[in-house]
Formats: sequence, C-alpha cells, structure tokens
Amino acid sequence: MRKNPKSKRPEAERASEWYLHEIEGCVVTCRAIRTKFQRQDLFASDVIGKKQNGRCVYAQATAGRDEAVRQRRRKLDNIPWTTTDTVLLLQLTHTPDPANQRRKLWFFRVHRLDTTNMVWVVDDKAFPVPKIWFKSYKNEIEKFKTDQQTG
Repeated sequence: MRKNPKSKRPEAERASEWYLHEIEGCVVTCRAIRTKFQRQDLFASDVIGKKQNGRCVYAQATAGRDEAVRQRRRKLDNIPWTTTDTVLLLQLTHTPDPANQRRKLWFFRVHRLDTTNMVWVVDDKAFPVPKIWFKSYKNEIEKFKTDQQTG
C-alpha cells in the first residue's frame, strides 16, 4: 500500500469531524485551526466533540502510516485524561476500488484509548469513509437546511 499524500491531511481532519457527528453522536464539534503560519491543537486533538450527555470526545486524525500513528499516540499519552473522556486516533487508509482500479475506497482505522488503563485498542473493522465526508461538515449541513426550506 502506498503512502497517503500530504494533501489528504486536511481531508482526514474534515472526515473526523463528520465521524464525531455521525458515529459518535456528538451534537457540537470544534475543529483546530491550521494555516500556513499558525497551528492550534486542542489537547493534542484535531477535533473536540460534545455529546448530548455532556461527555467529551477528542479525535486526532492522521493520513500517515504506522510511524505517524506512534507519534500521535505518544503525544496523546502525555495528557491526563479522565475516565469519562473518549480519546480517538483516526487513521485514514485506502484500498483500490474493485469496480474501478483508478478509484480508491477510503477507511478509518479507529484507535481508542482506554482511559482507565491507558492502553490503546484498535477496532477490528476499518470504518468506511463516504466521499462527502471530505467536505466541510458545516457547509454541507447549511446546504441541506436551505434545500429543506426552499423545497
């Protein structure tokens, strides 16, 4: 498997925000800012989500391979988490599409931090990432709302 290009890093962060809303059930999310001259991390995470019950979900996204995952795990291990926090490391991976070899199917390998034992657990299945998840979550939701109002 080939390495993901650097251009997939912002897309991985956008897809992680969709993951928190759609899969983890977060009602509010905040994404870290990354520009050419400025970078902001939120407790070493790219996205923070808040669930309806008040619990926080912290997600770090990477498009890198095993070494990038190890670096981010070490970075997240240094933060004192509570037992109610959910800490995720979402690794964006791809495989060729069997129907069309020029296209790629994208997946998240989900690494979860067990905050009681401070042990990383990798989910057995890779989670498929739909193509729309590479677009900004807020823009797509606004389009949906305006379509509902006009139609």
